[in-house]
Amino acid sequence: MIRKNETVVISGASSGIGAAIAQKFSREGYDILLLGRDENKLSAVKAKCIGAKALHLAFDLKTISEHSSSLLNCLKELSPVSVLVNNAGVFHREAFIETSIEIWTEQFQVNLLSAVQLTQIIWPLFLKHKSGSIINIASTLGIKPAPQTSAYSAIKAALINWTLSLAQEGGGNNIRANCICPGIVDTPIHDFYRLGKEEKVKATAGLLDLQLLKSLGTPEDISEAAYFLGSAFSRWTTGSILHIDGGINIK
Repeated sequence: MIRKNETVVISGASSGIGAAIAQKFSREGYDILLLGRDENKLSAVKAKCIGAKALHLAFDLKTISEHSSSLLNCLKELSPVSVLVNNAGVFHREAFIETSIEIWTEQFQVNLLSAVQLTQIIWPLFLKHKSGSIINIASTLGIKPAPQTSAYSAIKAALINWTLSLAQEGGGNNIRANCICPGIVDTPIHDFYRLGKEEKVKATAGLLDLQLLKSLGTPEDISEAAYFLGSAFSRWTTGSILHIDGGINIK
């Protein structure tokens, strides 16, 4: 492994997709800054980042404006930041008429506004180096919504559209912005994640019929795509929406 002398900032890094992305970039020699709410879980993920240097910062992303100074101070201890992964998200399934404004507000704050605020903090650093890669983790629901996901689907659609705006604004400074739309991935965001093996098979049987490839996604499936979009392998890629979803989007 060759150290890259570059840093990746990852929100929602305490488990699931965010943790897998952190470990992938670490194995490739990147410094890592892990962001999330749970101090203990972040520490556990940091211990698995065995490549270059890793730091973590625990706070609720809904209060990110209060932690910008701490975040920038952490980055001073690492290599120059070259990749930002906006991964943090919450999911709530409920009929539209029963979905409270509080749920809509939480979805907006965590799934979109925290990404906007974090990007505003990191953007000047990208401008300084005339280089950077932003990876927004959206969802196939942002393209093809499903019943009882109105808030989540609408806000993920906004995240996808915002990615395209970032690509347009950043291109002149070699700042790239791309979006990954995962399908059904076996992570803690889903209720079936906590079930035993046999119960999970029963609970997910119907989900498998929704997609062309008859299996659930794994966090590692998404981390490989994120690494591609963050690294020099995708140096000529911006404004892309990458579906990693087992074919659910086109079935």
